[in-house]
This record gives sequence, C-alpha cells and structure tokens, in this order.
Amino acid sequence: MGKKLCLNCKKSFNMSSQDLKGSNFKCPECGNQSIAITHRFRPPKLDDNRRWDVVRFLVKHGFKYQHISIFEPDRHAIPRFIGYAPYPENMIDAIEFVERYKEQALVRS
Repeated sequence: MGKKLCLNCKKSFNMSSQDLKGSNFKCPECGNQSIAITHRFRPPKLDDNRRWDVVRFLVKHGFKYQHISIFEPDRHAIPRFIGYAPYPENMIDAIEFVERYKEQALVRS
C-alpha cells in the first residue's frame, strides 16, 4: 500500500482503504489536496525546507519516489540493468536527476 503526501503540511500518511477507492486524496490535517506517493518515500524533517523544496521539485516533474532504473550501455545495443538510482537530497542533484531520468517520470512536464 502507498502513502499520500501533503506538500502544504509537509507530512505523509499511510493510505486507508477509503483512499484506495478514489483518487481525491485530502490531507487529514489541513484538508488540502494530497498526492499519492510510493511507500518508499521517507519525508524530510518538518523544518528541513531545502529538502522539502527538492521533494516538491521532484514531484512536480513526475518523480514520486518510484524506482528509477539505471542501465549500462552494451556493445550489443541492449542496455543492461545495473540497479536503481538513489533519489537526490539537494536541488543541484535534483535538477540533474530530472534531466537524466526524465523518460522514467510518471508525468512529464
């Protein structure tokens, strides 16, 4: 099961069975719209505004903390899977991450 994330409150909540029935996720704290995000997401501390800016940037560009695959070029033209990319924790790395993995974004901007 996934989570819902409120970027206004800077909190994530486990999805309830009611949440799974619809797509209109309301934050239980402030009532604003929340977004569905993978269960792998670990929120930054509430007062870590720089990391929250990175989270907002990544989500805006379609990266909801889903697995991002890394492939190694192969001389036979078939890329070889070598693992998953770690999510960035600062804005400089986040900008590079979005550019490098834009084909794997859930929603492309």
